[in-house]
Amino acid sequence: MQIKKILTVLPLLVSMMLFSSCGDYIGKEKEHPFFVKAGACKASGNYKEAAEYYEEFLNVCPRSPITHYELAALYGDNLDDPFKAVYHYQRYLELAKNSPDAENVSKFIEISKRKAFDSLSKQFESAETAKAYAEAAKVKKMLDQYVAYSAKLREQNTLLRNQNSEMRARIEKFSRDSSEFRKTVQNLKKQMEQPDPAEPGQKTGTAVLPPDGRKSGPAENADSWENAKVAASSSSSTAAGDGNTKPVSQTENTKTAIAAGGVATVAGAVTTPSAQKTHKVVKGDTLYNLAKKYYGSSRYYRLIWDANKAQLGEKGMLRIGQELVLPPLPGEKR
Repeated sequence: MQIKKILTVLPLLVSMMLFSSCGDYIGKEKEHPFFVKAGACKASGNYKEAAEYYEEFLNVCPRSPITHYELAALYGDNLDDPFKAVYHYQRYLELAKNSPDAENVSKFIEISKRKAFDSLSKQFESAETAKAYAEAAKVKKMLDQYVAYSAKLREQNTLLRNQNSEMRARIEKFSRDSSEFRKTVQNLKKQMEQPDPAEPGQKTGTAVLPPDGRKSGPAENADSWENAKVAASSSSSTAAGDGNTKPVSQTENTKTAIAAGGVATVAGAVTTPSAQKTHKVVKGDTLYNLAKKYYGSSRYYRLIWDANKAQLGEKGMLRIGQELVLPPLPGEKR
C-alpha cells in the first residue's frame, strides 16, 4: 500500500518541481494536482487522506491561506484533532489578515482550544479526580433538589401568609360587627329601662310579665280595691262578733263584691267587662293597668294575657294598635 502511494505521489512531486514555485499557486491552488486530489478525497469522505494531500501541498506552497483553512476544518470537524485545528486556523489569520471571515475563524479557534483542554483533561485525569467529579455531580444534584424544595416552601409560605391575612381581616370584621351589635343591644336595653311617663316603673308599649307565684309589687300592694277587701272583711267580722247588725253602705257592698271576684252593677260605679269586649292598645298600656282599669285589680292581668296569648306570645309583649279581647271574669256570663 505504501509503495503504491509513493508511486502515485512521486510523479506529482516531479511535475510540481518542474512546473513552478509556491508563489505561482497562491490564489490558484485548485490548479495544483495535490490540492485537486485532496478535494476529491474530502468529497468522498476520506478525510485522513485528504489531510495528507493538503499537507503535501503545503510542502510545495506553505503560505497558502486557503489550504491552512481547509486543513483546520478537517482537523477540527472530521478528524478530532483540535491541536492541529488551532494551529492551521492561526496560520490562516496570519496569512489572510484582511479576511472577512476573520471573526468567525477566531470563534473556531476558541472552540478548538476548549476541545483541546477537554482532551488533555481526560488524558491526565486520575482516579481521585474522577471521584472528585462524581462527588461534585452528587452534591450538585442535592443542591438542585434543595433549591427546588426551597422554592416549594416559599410558595407554601406565600400561600399561608395570604390565608393568614385573609383570616385577620375576617376576625377584624367580626370584631367590628360584634362591637356594633353590643352597642345596639345596650341602646335597646337603655330604651327598655326608661320608665313610661304615664306610669313609672313600666316600659312604654311592652309588658314583661313575672312568672306565676311572684310576690305582689308595690302597685298591687297599694291597690285601693285590695285594701277595700280587707276593710270589708274586717267590718263583717266585727259585726258578727258584736251580734249587732249594722247597715252597710252601697259603696262598701260594691267594694266587697269586687274583692270577692265579682263585678259591681251599681250605676256609675265601675264599667263591667261584659259591656267592654275589646281594647285597642295605646302608648303606656300594660297588662297590669288594663286589668286594673277593666276589672278593678291588676291581679287579673293573667286573664287578659291568656285570652290574647296568640298575639302576645310567651313574654306578653304589647304593641300599639293591637286589638285585645277582654274576657269575662271567672263565673261571669256575657
